[in-house]
Amino acid sequence: MRATSIRPPEWDDLAAEVSEYTVSIRWLETMGPLLPGEPRWLIASVDGQARVGLHARWLASPPPDARFDIAAVLRGDLPSPEPRTAPAAAPDTAALYPSVLVTLPGYSCAAAGSGAAEPALVRETLTALDAWAASQGARSVSFLYIPERQEPLRRALTEFGATQVELYPTCVLPMTFGSMDEYLLQLRSSRRRDIGRLLRRFAEKNMTVGEVDLAEVRDDVLELRLGQLRKYNSAADRHTQSAALDRMLTHYRSEDIVVTAVQRAGRVVGFAHGLRNGNTLRELWCGHLPEVDGAYFVTLFYTQVRAALQRGIEYIDYGTLEWGLKTNYGLRLEQLAGYMWMVRGDGR
Repeated sequence: MRATSIRPPEWDDLAAEVSEYTVSIRWLETMGPLLPGEPRWLIASVDGQARVGLHARWLASPPPDARFDIAAVLRGDLPSPEPRTAPAAAPDTAALYPSVLVTLPGYSCAAAGSGAAEPALVRETLTALDAWAASQGARSVSFLYIPERQEPLRRALTEFGATQVELYPTCVLPMTFGSMDEYLLQLRSSRRRDIGRLLRRFAEKNMTVGEVDLAEVRDDVLELRLGQLRKYNSAADRHTQSAALDRMLTHYRSEDIVVTAVQRAGRVVGFAHGLRNGNTLRELWCGHLPEVDGAYFVTLFYTQVRAALQRGIEYIDYGTLEWGLKTNYGLRLEQLAGYMWMVRGDGR
């Protein structure tokens, strides 16, 4: 295995060999800087040919965001849609760090390369990863947020002897309908009435609802994004969020940046925002002024779905948290898995 802190030239070809968009260069370049720790690109080769690629983060100590902290995961500190059983006793934090975290932006995890579909080769890659982690002084390795569709990776981790840890689901909407009328008919009648009522209310207040160009409303979106972060006591660093917007505009075509908004007098007062990756639309940010109640529902569960239909999208990933609210709008839960092991460096 070869490890580097700079994206290796082989990654482009490895990413192209799998259908998972979260290993793509434009996704990693756009969203990767929001992950904690220092990046590590791990390449496993067979007979001189790169076959498996993993994107990891080197964490010298627990990160500020508990959702990437294996100690918090083991303690059962993460949010959950249902009450958790009491977790097993977790090792002290000092016994877990430094740590190698294998994950991708957007609370996802997958391997790149043609070898990602071969559990035996992935197991050999895990053995090499364990040896490399030991040589670097890491005490633990964790793979977090592996979706159900990544079955070969899950199986390889289980056969390798990694411990499965309890995580939470993400919310997804398969586009099995062909029109907005069909989508709305899937919802409970109360939800359909709610959407209609909100659209009428906005119209009565001379507000418009529809798609906007991110480049034209960038500053409005940034301010609403920062307000949303402050509302939930999250880090609202202007430079970090502004840089993320600039990366989106750099790495994605305008038609692949889906921003739906409520506008008043030419100003965005509520928005939802996603990035198109192939046949998938990944929802990312939303926000609204306190007085524009209901913008969240209209922009995220009505106008974004309509925009996805117009683009021929087959699958919308709405991300984690607020599970009950999202399932009320036709989404289903897809379980995410985590795995970890204590580094031994002996091939296990």
